Amino acid sequence: MGDTKRGRERQGQKKREQLRERDVERTLETAVDPSEAPELPDEDLEIGEDRPN
Repeated sequence: MGDTKRGRERQGQKKREQLRERDVERTLETAVDPSEAPELPDEDLEIGEDRPN
């Protein structure tokens, strides 16, 4: 088959769809699960207060 403008447009559209799908998959894979979030100490530090060593 010959190279047509319509064929090139469809290929470009398909590539853009694949890139969007990959981007969404990467975003979902890297999303932090709230149950895995690190626990922070309950201490309240004020500005200028020295931290314990």
